[in-house]
Amino acid sequence: MHRALAVALAVLAAVMAAGCTGTPSPSISPVPNATLVLNGTTNVTLDYAGVLALPSVSGVGGAVSTTGILMGPYRIKGVALSTLAEQVGGMGPNQTMRVHAPDGYMWVLDRDRVDGEGFVVFSPELKELANPPALVPVLMYEQNGTPLSKEQGGPFRIAVLDPAGSPVITEGSGWVKWVDRVEIR
Repeated sequence: MHRALAVALAVLAAVMAAGCTGTPSPSISPVPNATLVLNGTTNVTLDYAGVLALPSVSGVGGAVSTTGILMGPYRIKGVALSTLAEQVGGMGPNQTMRVHAPDGYMWVLDRDRVDGEGFVVFSPELKELANPPALVPVLMYEQNGTPLSKEQGGPFRIAVLDPAGSPVITEGSGWVKWVDRVEIR
């Protein structure tokens, strides 16, 4: 009886070990189940792949919280907010872009901000830059070469980057997490 139990435990251990040593299937990296709603002159709903199919912008950027906590700088990839506006009929000079998150947070940008102007910009040492480089605010979906996790504010988050690669830092209040809707009014 003891021998049968020992054999059964040995077989069970071998089966469990075999299951743990295999190579993970590529299908284990799931595509986020995300939807982005764009409202403007027309309305568009994009899934995750639809957002990634739009023209992308890459660069470097980071944020500083209102309490002085530095986040980044990161290598960022995303879709320019101006490109999102174009998807729904464009954005006039007197219109605003409203970026929404499901937790109720909303950030309102005027046309200048959508075009990358008017941001307070810092160096990574948090010294304000008198002559900042040209900036591009984006709907970020990739940080340091990997898709954004929920903990990082993904699958979609607002970020501000320098496409030339300077490590710029902007105020963190505009780095909206978990973006699910963008509207032009």
